Amino acid sequence: MNKHPTEGLLFFDGRQDLQIIAYDVSRTGAVVHSDRLGLLPIDFYITFDDFLTVARCRLTWRYRDDFGVVIDRWLDLRRRIAGNQAG
Repeated sequence: MNKHPTEGLLFFDGRQDLQIIAYDVSRTGAVVHSDRLGLLPIDFYITFDDFLTVARCRLTWRYRDDFGVVIDRWLDLRRRIAGNQAG
C-alpha cells in the first residue's frame, strides 16, 4: 500500500481527463481527491503512470471532492502493446 499522495488522471467516456491525488493506494482500492469534480459515473479508469498501467475502478463512496474506489482490475498496456507488435 502506498500511503503517500500519488498524482494521477481519472477518465471515462464523454469526459476529458481529470487530475487527481490518490491516498492509501493498494492493488484493490484507493482514497481519491479531485477539485471541482462534478458528476462522476460509477465505473471509470485511473492511471498513475501516463497510461502504462490503467486501473478499472468502481466508486464506493463520495463526500464532496473526496471519494473511495475499488479497483476491479489493473490493465498493463505495455504488455498488450508488446503482444500486438509481436503477433
